Amino acid sequence: MQDYVNQLLHAINAYSPDDLNSANKLRDLVCWISDHPALKNDKFVAELLYIASQKMRVFGYNVLNHFSEDPLSSTSALSALQGSSITNLYQSSVYSNNILDKSQKDIVDLFQSLQTRRLLVSAPTSYGKTFLMREILYLNKDRYNNILLIFPTIALLLENARALEKYVSDKHLDYRIIKTVDGAADSSTRKIFVFTPERSLQLMASFPNLKIDFFFFDEVYKIDEDFCISDDEPDSAQNFLNEDRGKTFRISLYLLSKSVNEYYLAGPNLTWSKFGAGMQRFIKLNHITVKEIQFEPTLRVSVSAHSRKIEEQLPSTLTSFPGNSMVPVKLEKRKNDKVKNVIDYINRQSYGKTLLYCKSPSKAVEYSVKLSDRTPNDILETYPDEFKEFINHIQKEYSIEDSADNWSLIKILRKGFGLHHGKLPKYFQQEILDQFNKGTFHILFCTSTIVEGVNTNAQNVIILNASKGQEKLTPFDIKNIKGRAGRYYHCFIGRVFYMSKELESIESSNSYTLDFITYSNKSLSTIDLDNALLDDLTPSNQVKKSDRDKLTSSYFIPEEIFIQNRTISKENQEKLAQTLLDDTEFSKYLPLFLHGIDLDNFLTYHWISKILNAFFKAQLLDEPVMKKFAATANNYASGGFKSILKYEIQEFQSGKRKSIDDAYANAFHTQRDILEHKIPKILSLFESVASYVAQKKGISTDDFSLSKIRRYYETGVKTPLGEALIEYGFPLDAIRRIEDRHSELKNLSISEAKLFCREHYRSSIQFLLDKYENALFIKAMNTFK
Repeated sequence: MQDYVNQLLHAINAYSPDDLNSANKLRDLVCWISDHPALKNDKFVAELLYIASQKMRVFGYNVLNHFSEDPLSSTSALSALQGSSITNLYQSSVYSNNILDKSQKDIVDLFQSLQTRRLLVSAPTSYGKTFLMREILYLNKDRYNNILLIFPTIALLLENARALEKYVSDKHLDYRIIKTVDGAADSSTRKIFVFTPERSLQLMASFPNLKIDFFFFDEVYKIDEDFCISDDEPDSAQNFLNEDRGKTFRISLYLLSKSVNEYYLAGPNLTWSKFGAGMQRFIKLNHITVKEIQFEPTLRVSVSAHSRKIEEQLPSTLTSFPGNSMVPVKLEKRKNDKVKNVIDYINRQSYGKTLLYCKSPSKAVEYSVKLSDRTPNDILETYPDEFKEFINHIQKEYSIEDSADNWSLIKILRKGFGLHHGKLPKYFQQEILDQFNKGTFHILFCTSTIVEGVNTNAQNVIILNASKGQEKLTPFDIKNIKGRAGRYYHCFIGRVFYMSKELESIESSNSYTLDFITYSNKSLSTIDLDNALLDDLTPSNQVKKSDRDKLTSSYFIPEEIFIQNRTISKENQEKLAQTLLDDTEFSKYLPLFLHGIDLDNFLTYHWISKILNAFFKAQLLDEPVMKKFAATANNYASGGFKSILKYEIQEFQSGKRKSIDDAYANAFHTQRDILEHKIPKILSLFESVASYVAQKKGISTDDFSLSKIRRYYETGVKTPLGEALIEYGFPLDAIRRIEDRHSELKNLSISEAKLFCREHYRSSIQFLLDKYENALFIKAMNTFK
């Protein structure tokens, strides 16, 4: 015990906020001792831990140690006053019971002090970058009327939208939270738009005169996640539907930085020394202040598990203490056996909950199945009732001729493991994640979806693969994955297990740079060129843009139409326009303009098939893809997701799918990729181009809009209540049952629909839902206003 006391005293006295080494040394000691109750139960040690937290101004340590006040009564009134003064100084502006760490307060103060309020913050994963965004919003609530917050995924969008609804309500602010572009039409209120980059581009195109006072851009590094920027190869059919999202992130940030005066950009593990020339030029031209936070409050221990033994690599500060040298544990030779060995080791050491990172959904299924095969007991009966009902729900709701009996997801969950990846329905992902965080099970197999801002309280991460999809992980990727082990304010220590030597080689290579290629000398895609101003480009790209502008100036499609679908090339938009200019072809779509059309008519008369045919004629889709999209959309309209799943199960039964798991994976992928993403993109392009062609032909487009049709394919539902339930995380086909039974809901607002459901719940709605759905429905309705 005395060794720890001496080291802690020395580290406290040597601590300097400007010396990262001294900060890390004190952090290691505080986290290690705090993680061992036998050590921190000593009153004098507890006092030193409290003093260390106060001196570092890293208050999460005291919160996690349950030190609401000095463990030893203060020796003088001056000491007590000093403690309360520190607490008051760093108190949150939003919630008085929250205390900002010093570096967090420094960021907020820095933003407020800037003459040009444009800030890029680089900070460790789970640092609280979005928490600081809310501080900034509150301090500027009288100045900001329209706020745009951009998150990389729908899951993060919804999570933050829910938090902001509470924030606005708690602080009695007069903002409306807007999650869809249609919501911008109401000009009577102040708004906080919570969007993905795609929706931000739609917003700017649909409401070009909307003044945004402030924007926040999360995970800014994604502007450089672009692996196919070359346009040297000619466009093939349907390539326009498969653009990398890097372009969308990049164009969104570029346009917003040109039109909004104040903004806050955030991302993990970014450093000026690793910024490419384009990123540095972007920062300088836009007068952006960069704030780097290198200190990580969580102690992360690297663990080698790729050879024949498990070896923990403790910081040198800790290895000198008696009993802290870890005895290597032997591993078996085959990888799946090693995975089992590592998990057994974590369980024996009582290290807590574990994420297992896999490069793809198929790999996540493969590893989880093999682990579950090595686990003899079905532990379903030990689960909370709500989770048992969820498993029973998916086993019943997603079964075609008892197919769910052989679905690996069911077996994995029953054996005490979780599975999380982007191809699963959103409410699956949310339920499984919630149960993992609650401690219902302690092992969660996942892909990159779990490391892109989704919060867990896992103490350990096992990195099974050195790739992300088809691409090798970068040092930056590995840092982000590591950052999910040991979340600040939830635990003191996170452990990262490396299952291949290649991972350590990649991480030590330190080869990653972050660039903003629009501002660089790199060769730009035509889409990047078309979305940039000439003056912002470097000389070589200015020449290319000038040449391109000369080429596209002869196109029928003007700039104001192109910008409505900025990530689709001018060439592809022009192809569609030239096809629709033909009178015979255009006449097929006259009813859309002359009579208008609602969602039910659109679905009844299979208009999607006609529109897809126009894309085929424009050589934007080939015939097999056109037919597949049409069949999928029409079957989905009549039979919901089960119609897609039924087709895939039949394909398995006829030998065209390798396994039941492949059939389920293909069905979920079809729903996500074709219905939620590609068909809305097709409809958006058709709407803008066809409207322009119609106007040129002298036909009014006042009653023509496909926005509700797009929303139907994006969400699968037809009513405002249905959209709210989808966002909450409610099963799609259950919503469709309610909508089919009660067509009255189509014309009701959320508040009106809530009253309607309350009146009809006992007589009708409850009988349309299973036990899990009923419980979830009641919870959801209680959150709607």
